[in-house]
Amino acid sequence: MKKEVLLEFEQYLQTFPKKNGKPLGEKTISGAMTLAKYIQDTSPGGTVDYLKLLHKNYLETRKYPLASYALWLYLIFVGYDEKTIKEVLTFKRKFSSAINDEERLSNSILSKKELFFLVDNIKNKRDNLIVRFLYDTAARVSEMTNLKLKDIDMTAREAHLLGKGKKPRSVFFQQATANMLKEYLVENPVANPNDLIFKIKPMTVWYNLKKYGKELLSRDLHPHMFRHSRLQHMADEGVDSFAIKSYAGHSDIGTTQIYVKSSKYQRKLAFYKAGDIWENKI
Repeated sequence: MKKEVLLEFEQYLQTFPKKNGKPLGEKTISGAMTLAKYIQDTSPGGTVDYLKLLHKNYLETRKYPLASYALWLYLIFVGYDEKTIKEVLTFKRKFSSAINDEERLSNSILSKKELFFLVDNIKNKRDNLIVRFLYDTAARVSEMTNLKLKDIDMTAREAHLLGKGKKPRSVFFQQATANMLKEYLVENPVANPNDLIFKIKPMTVWYNLKKYGKELLSRDLHPHMFRHSRLQHMADEGVDSFAIKSYAGHSDIGTTQIYVKSSKYQRKLAFYKAGDIWENKI
């Protein structure tokens, strides 16, 4: 987005009247400006699907009302009609209910072949590390970007995350990821234990992954797909549902069961474990 358009949008926000006649707050303006910087070449003739996905992923790292309001302000500014705005802003709820469907979940799962291809072809060291870390830990993108140096135990290859509702949990990462993390910290030193490891915003991670998905896999790619993929692969390997729940930081076992139900491998394994009654009949 060109600088002059951003300046114009900022001026628009500063003069935008709320229903009570008061100006917009600093947090609202800041959130809307952050969002606007990541929307490229979107106009009333732009792609609604892109805006839907952006809205859905923006909500993963922001409070729902603020994220929706920020996008609503931007869409009005660039001239989207009321029908399109409503379609974009209601996408999150549609997606949330649809994710319980096995077919929709399967579209968010990366195969191991795709994961290998990504790490073999992403040349930027930080981005390559982020892909590995997101998959190994099944971390939400906001959990990863909020990770501090003191939260990492390199010897145990363990990361201490602060999840939804400020619930702490421990996750682990592979040796190859640990090696890359050590190298990254040598090149990007973090002196204070309370400082962030990845000085990057969640939306930047989302933007970069979208680019890699298009360039390398010819498909949509966003941070939460690595979480979905890790949990699904754990279910495929027969990991206990409660262990997956604990690792993912789910508050409800029902959420975890989605992955178990979606595991074709586990269904097939259960079928063969039950045995063939026709062959074994007396």
